[in-house]
Amino acid sequence: MKELERIQRISGVLRYLVLIGALALGGAFALMLLVPDQELVSLGDGQLNELRRTGAISPQLMLALSVPVIVLLALGIYWLQRLFHQYQQGHSFTEGSMRCYLWLVWLKVAAFIYGILWPVLLPTLQPAMEAADLQVTISAGALVELVVLLLIVHLLKAAQQIYEENKAFV
Repeated sequence: MKELERIQRISGVLRYLVLIGALALGGAFALMLLVPDQELVSLGDGQLNELRRTGAISPQLMLALSVPVIVLLALGIYWLQRLFHQYQQGHSFTEGSMRCYLWLVWLKVAAFIYGILWPVLLPTLQPAMEAADLQVTISAGALVELVVLLLIVHLLKAAQQIYEENKAFV
């Protein structure tokens, strides 16, 4: 029982650390949008920051391109702190924790796809932009990571269903 209590305490601390980190990230995003020459936050492998620094895109357009990233990050923080809350309550192998895992993985997939799409969207939002100025970057490591995460979540979901069936049988 001591080990479960230890996990619950650690999960509670991690939950609050995630929330504190979210506040710090919010401040970093505000800094990114307000100060063109900052080096603290970089979006799109630094391409978006460079376009903002050189004045090729306006702060409003940078904000519009950053909103999906900010929303995905906010949702990720919400689901991660919710997962730690599940652990804090002692619910480590439940439907609630599985829902958190699924959300976190699909948010990662959405962020990966948006990372590919924003350089394609930018010339349509600012016609003066030349397509040659931007690069679409697809990381093979990130793609493999996504596939592995999806497989792990699928296996965890199947294991959780077996656990529930065995629990109902006993």
